[in-house]
Amino acid sequence: MNSDFSDGPKIHTAGVLPIRQPAENQKLRLRDPALHVMTDFKTRIAITVAPDWQIDEALADMVRLGVRAMLVVRTGSVIGLVTSYDIEGSRPVQFAQRPHARRREDIRVGDVMTKWEDLPTLGWQTVQTARISDLLEIFSGVGVMHLVVVESDDQGAESVRGLISRSRIERQLNGVENVLPVADKTPSRTKRNGELR
Repeated sequence: MNSDFSDGPKIHTAGVLPIRQPAENQKLRLRDPALHVMTDFKTRIAITVAPDWQIDEALADMVRLGVRAMLVVRTGSVIGLVTSYDIEGSRPVQFAQRPHARRREDIRVGDVMTKWEDLPTLGWQTVQTARISDLLEIFSGVGVMHLVVVESDDQGAESVRGLISRSRIERQLNGVENVLPVADKTPSRTKRNGELR
């Protein structure tokens, strides 16, 4: 019995999946929704690391997984963010110059991460209506490479909804539009308790 219900004859001897273009290779425009560049933790697994993980092991994981930042998690709670720049930049050197200096092998993620209370966050409601140009304006004003997106429930409890990377946006824009159009600019936002509103 023939189980092929399509109209045409089968050309291939086996099924072939379509070639998918990775999200990072898709071109962006400044007017595109900010959601296009957010890593949404409701649909993608968050890449995490423990604060007691050795920094070079964490960096090796970043390289293996193709990411530049990882959420730092202790007993199910996000306590910070560590980036490849935190590990490869000046933070380990500064840490090693402290009175209780240790060897690089002894430096842990918790020693160089940005703590939760110091992380710039962006509300989920804001991200839903923002454009790429809005994000670039925020990144420029705050001077960071990552924004953590937080979502509040009806009781006011916050959860980490996603992560936005400035370098990812810049790679996807690829110089196509490098000037913010006046029409795309939004009123400046202020940082309050680590959160941009």
